[in-house]
Amino acid sequence: MSKTNVATNNYGRINTSFSGADAVATITPVGGKPRVFGEIQTLTYSIYRPTTPVYTLGRINPKGVVRGQRTIAGSLIFTVFDRHVLKSVMKSYSAKNTDNKYYKFDADELSEMSANMKTDEMPPFDINITFMNEYGNSATLNIYGVHILTEGQTMSIEDMITENTMQYIAMDIDLMDNNGLDKDGR
Repeated sequence: MSKTNVATNNYGRINTSFSGADAVATITPVGGKPRVFGEIQTLTYSIYRPTTPVYTLGRINPKGVVRGQRTIAGSLIFTVFDRHVLKSVMKSYSAKNTDNKYYKFDADELSEMSANMKTDEMPPFDINITFMNEYGNSATLNIYGVHILTEGQTMSIEDMITENTMQYIAMDIDLMDNNGLDKDGR
């Protein structure tokens, strides 16, 4: 009797999934060190690209479509403890980073910025989400060039926790990948 190789059998393919508890988020400021954010509750992203049908004279149906610019955007929701969730990132833009090629500020400007900076004034940063479940399977998702657009905070007698919400746009994204665990290229 011959044995079926599970790696080549489509019915034997193993898929894995991850929950939010399997995710670790790090935020890397431009020219800075990655910082793990345990306060993050929710991260969303969406990719939008407007698509318009192209019509020709004498035809009712479109002949094709034309695609516009891509927008990557989403939300970040943090649990607030006793300070603003990005305060440590804001303080990392200090005099030691004056030689950064992405932004040019002198030491006095950086000192004032780090003391009074609001999230919409922050230079862009990258977000890396690393997933690992109880079976040892892992995956990553990277969002590059995150610019904060809006920020708000929710405090209510109806809620057990205080939340900080932010909306962002990003320059690029690496979609979730399972770190090459599939040997058959799927």
